[in-house]
Amino acid sequence: MREETKANISKQGAEIASVRGTLQALAESWGNDYEHVKYLQKRISDMEEKLSNIQNTLHEIEWSEETDWLGKLNE
Repeated sequence: MREETKANISKQGAEIASVRGTLQALAESWGNDYEHVKYLQKRISDMEEKLSNIQNTLHEIEWSEETDWLGKLNE
């Protein structure tokens, strides 16, 4: 695997860890205050968008590697 690919995958792993940590903090601080709930809804929405972006990046990384060598396995 190319070094650039490894670096990208590592970066995305760190992003996922960040999102998970934020979601865990949100889950622990859930309250009944209307303003607090609105804040949490906004943060969760932000995290969903971030996860979607990470997912798209990982998909691009997955398909960025050259796969021509796969056909050579059957030769």
